[in-house]
Amino acid sequence: MDSQTIYLARQPIVDRSGELVGYELLFRSADGEGAAHEDSVLATSTVVANAFAEIGLAQVIGPYVGHLNVDTEFLYSDMIEALPADRIVLELYEKRIDEATLGRLAELRRLGYRIALDDFVGNFDGFDAMLPAVDMVKVDFQRIDALLVPVIVDMLRKYKVRLIAQKVETPEQFELAKSLGMDLFQGFHFARPQVMSAKRAKPAKLALLRLLALALDDAETHAIEAEFKRHPNLSVNLIRLVNSAACRRGQSITSLRHALVLLGRRQLRVWLQLLLYTADRGNKSLGSPLLQLAAARGKLMELLASRKPGPESVLKELAFITGILSLMDVLLDMSYEEILQELNLPEAVRHALLTRAGEIGEMLALAELLERDDRGEVQQAVSRLGSIESGELVGLQLAAFQWANQVSTEAAA
Repeated sequence: MDSQTIYLARQPIVDRSGELVGYELLFRSADGEGAAHEDSVLATSTVVANAFAEIGLAQVIGPYVGHLNVDTEFLYSDMIEALPADRIVLELYEKRIDEATLGRLAELRRLGYRIALDDFVGNFDGFDAMLPAVDMVKVDFQRIDALLVPVIVDMLRKYKVRLIAQKVETPEQFELAKSLGMDLFQGFHFARPQVMSAKRAKPAKLALLRLLALALDDAETHAIEAEFKRHPNLSVNLIRLVNSAACRRGQSITSLRHALVLLGRRQLRVWLQLLLYTADRGNKSLGSPLLQLAAARGKLMELLASRKPGPESVLKELAFITGILSLMDVLLDMSYEEILQELNLPEAVRHALLTRAGEIGEMLALAELLERDDRGEVQQAVSRLGSIESGELVGLQLAAFQWANQVSTEAAA
């Protein structure tokens, strides 16, 4: 894997209830070259195959399914054997293919690989032979008039393929896709926090926010204990957490004060921040796209801070907190100003959240650019940081993804 030239973008794919089921994975040049995917599909596919062989798929996508952009030439490559059939969907860019390639698709499907037709815009002419040869079709919601989408979806039904609504950018498009019975959904509506749908904070989330404010303010243990006692369900969860194998405690915890002391303030803050993203979701917390995004963003910023010269412990902590809190406006449907009134945060964190300025703000800006796959700006953001090389990005991102996958699994437990 040429780690000197690439970074990784992954975009969530969700089901009808908004639960995370997979990611489309995009390896990109950190200098912005090769932006036209028509010219770089084979190179991208090669990098992906090598990356999976060297670092392991679990670090990249956790328990979910990975969607990879490939061209017909890659279908014949020996490197395809590095990709586990049960974890991978091969996405072909929309184009006509010959009889030999149709035969290769049939062979791959017999081996368990799933094939998706990417960027479909409704041009059925010439695709009658190809559509029966794929398992999924990604319908491009940005290039098709909304009035034509129902017609195209209805015509696709006879092929018995799973339908993925692609490039869904608004709540209206999401509702249209669901009303048409489409199976999966992908787009900036789910991946870009500023357009994600959100609801006013519920009482459980407000209680967590109050507890987080106390923890961030280094309040006395008895004050935090008193707030927990007002919320029996959170108290039970706290004791379960400290008693769990994840905390590796050799003794049984039966009191809130004991649990708080053993857990420690840093772990308490981390737990409260992540719990905010899974409150009210019940057992579906594993598949929360927002939890995954917040956890990966916070960890990536912590890793970026560790590359800064000088004492790192305080900066790492503040960078992690900033990354996690940077999605609270979406989660709580409140402005940053409103949230910051509830939390006594250092000025560096407030400045980063409000203006994306300062040392921590620059890390947050880079994390957001990577999530959006904004190739033109990534290199400039790396240069502004001045403490990492472009070639380090993919390694830091993979470590952050692995940690986010682990956090989601533990949250579900």
